[in-house]
Amino acid sequence: MRNPLLTIAFLFAPLATAPAQQKVDIQRSSTPTASVRLGGAISSVKVIAWASDSISLTGVLGSGSRMDGGPSGVTGPITGMKFFVEASDEAAMRGNKLELRVPRNARVWIKAGSADIDVQGVSGGLDLNIVGGSVRVQGKPRELIVESMDGSVTFTGFADYAKVKTATGDIVLEGGGEHLTLTTLSGSIQATPGERSRQRLRLESVTGPITFAGDVTRGADLRFDTHSGAIELRLAPQAKVEIDAATVLGTIENAWNRTRPVVGREGRGMELGISSGMGGARVTVRSFKGSVKLATK
Repeated sequence: MRNPLLTIAFLFAPLATAPAQQKVDIQRSSTPTASVRLGGAISSVKVIAWASDSISLTGVLGSGSRMDGGPSGVTGPITGMKFFVEASDEAAMRGNKLELRVPRNARVWIKAGSADIDVQGVSGGLDLNIVGGSVRVQGKPRELIVESMDGSVTFTGFADYAKVKTATGDIVLEGGGEHLTLTTLSGSIQATPGERSRQRLRLESVTGPITFAGDVTRGADLRFDTHSGAIELRLAPQAKVEIDAATVLGTIENAWNRTRPVVGREGRGMELGISSGMGGARVTVRSFKGSVKLATK
């Protein structure tokens, strides 16, 4: 039976069907904000933003693979293109490797099974969906949406809006943004300093650990939530923060300053309140069974 991840229903005109490995080389002029949709049986795709108002799709398809979509009969710069790749089996899928170049302000949508996606420099919108593999995004996208089951996700840069969600995949944030939400079930979340700080950040996990080691901005709003995952915050010694931390069945350790946690409400768990004054960033920490630790970075 064919792997259902290798077939997704799209209605495109066929470009090519080849019994052996074939090259892909599609070039088309476009508008600066063109949209590109790419889906199906892809093992890897590299997306690069460039200064040209054109779309370029190159690479190879493995034996037993086929691509649908591509340029239509429209003349002049196009506003969007759609591509879909099918493969006869897993071996054929592994041979499907593509490189997509788009205008900087383009919007890119990619949906694949087990694939490695690498995006560089796109300042438009990104919507990326995988089951396994990995997603790496570097740049300053206006909007970033990533969904993954087992694949890891790494974002380096700054996003006006970002929503990253995994089941077991690990998430690494090496950047900032205006409104960021990172959610996982059992994967880990690591947030480290980027070129710009976070204004509104939500890190949420069920059982996976959360580690934050970033600078905080005056007026920022940061929230950390887990069910049983450990939470560790590493802050600069002089960070201006208002911290409200609580765990119902876990413990709280404060190695950042001299404030001691107290027994929680109803005589169970622990709570910690810290105010450095001067309108510092608001930091809220909540866990049911997970431990909470504050340390100096």
